[in-house]
Amino acid sequence: MSRPLVSSSLATCCSVLSVFGFLILGALGVAFNANVEVLMGKTSSPHDGHAVAVNCWFASLIYLAFAIFCACQVGVNRRYQRGAVRL
Repeated sequence: MSRPLVSSSLATCCSVLSVFGFLILGALGVAFNANVEVLMGKTSSPHDGHAVAVNCWFASLIYLAFAIFCACQVGVNRRYQRGAVRL
């Protein structure tokens, strides 16, 4: 049985924040891909909304990977008993 790398509370916090980051960046990627005028209407805004959308989606996948890792750590922390003697 593997030992946890991070504590249960830290893994839970990281899981929640990573899920929110995944959802928000995914939604921003969809909005940039659709060239929503609020995001693309100014002269200082990016000219290629699709390129920005692809970057948002890659970043959201990184957040998803963190969420999966931290969720696994929560599971390992629940199974691992500190101080228990393993033979």
